[in-house]
Amino acid sequence: MENLFEKGCLVQLSVSKWGATRKIDKSKLSTMVSASEWLNATKKLVDPEALKPICKVANAARSHLSSISLPFPLQGFLFVPKEMISRVDEKMNEFKAEFNEAVEAFISDYDNLRETAMIYLGELFNEVDYPVNVRQKFSFAWRFIILDVPNGNTGILAPEVYEREKEKFIQTMEEAREMAIQSLREEFASMVERATDRFAMGPDGKPKIFKNTAVQGFYDFFETFKERNIFRDEELAQLVTRAREVLGDTSPDDVRSDEFLRERIRSGMAEVEVAMADILNRPRRKIIMD
Repeated sequence: MENLFEKGCLVQLSVSKWGATRKIDKSKLSTMVSASEWLNATKKLVDPEALKPICKVANAARSHLSSISLPFPLQGFLFVPKEMISRVDEKMNEFKAEFNEAVEAFISDYDNLRETAMIYLGELFNEVDYPVNVRQKFSFAWRFIILDVPNGNTGILAPEVYEREKEKFIQTMEEAREMAIQSLREEFASMVERATDRFAMGPDGKPKIFKNTAVQGFYDFFETFKERNIFRDEELAQLVTRAREVLGDTSPDDVRSDEFLRERIRSGMAEVEVAMADILNRPRRKIIMD
């Protein structure tokens, strides 16, 4: 059995945020509607916009972690190649600093937000709904974990339990390997498909509008692919190299301003897309090669 944890470790990100909502007391509802048993209403305790900066940082951290790691068959965990662990830890520290800064900005406005809520909620306002120390409702933390086969020599596990857990561990490692390979293939295939579509001419004969990420996304993928390709998927590696050659050092502005360059990239990516469809055993889209 190939030991996945010689190649990296798991990471778990845990972010807590104050929900700032509360169920409305049914006695209050009964005075407002005639059939309150049909309702399960909630009230917002502060303006939701005030919490958006905090949520934005949390979402960005999760998105970044997903983009540079690999899936793992345990909910809430991702696999990070060992060459990237320090980089991930450094980036999570940056996100934590941003998160704490957004929390402090919210706390500084907390009293004003509560006073505004008092006006809008009217009789539904209740001082008890608001934490005295709201800072405790927010946290941003992550941890790195390595799993191993349970030790059968401790005497804690019966032999049959140990064998069962060992088999489950082996199955988890194999599933993780399959998920890692498939995930990278699907990610790359989606990028190539989007590029082939965006770089083609529209029905009106004019270039389609595309975002900078259509090009920059490839460079971000290229930067981490070697570390993330921990199972040495040679078929995918060859096509990634081909895509890198097709793009060269092209910038989004180059593609927008040079029609011939745009078509050359589209044609090259179309070839890569056809090859990726074969690897993934997908039906081929109708692609104009020339």
